[in-house]
Amino acid sequence: MPIARHLSLITLDGVKDLIARNVAFRCRYELVGGTGDGKPRYRCIYSVGDEELVLVVSKVRKHGPEIKLFALWPGLVNHHVAYGDGQPVRIDLDVRHAPKTEARETGRRRAAKD
Repeated sequence: MPIARHLSLITLDGVKDLIARNVAFRCRYELVGGTGDGKPRYRCIYSVGDEELVLVVSKVRKHGPEIKLFALWPGLVNHHVAYGDGQPVRIDLDVRHAPKTEARETGRRRAAKD
């Protein structure tokens, strides 16, 4: 589950760059909420050395960068296969454990728009 802390930002291009330069990293997925129909949503955190970076969408919006949120299938699975650290994915599937955060509310608003 997400906890309050300062995170740097990374885009998918930044992740591709880490991979191309053979930089060692770890990634994990934090449950941040659910969709309107109760499916879990996750954010991806990359750890590079002592720094933690949250994955954001490449296009910066009017109010700043937006955290990239994943549904379990196919989004999170496909992302981890292509850009993960090679370790098995460990995630919390129970949306009841998700905190009520801005990321969760953003996911609801986006789901309502879709």
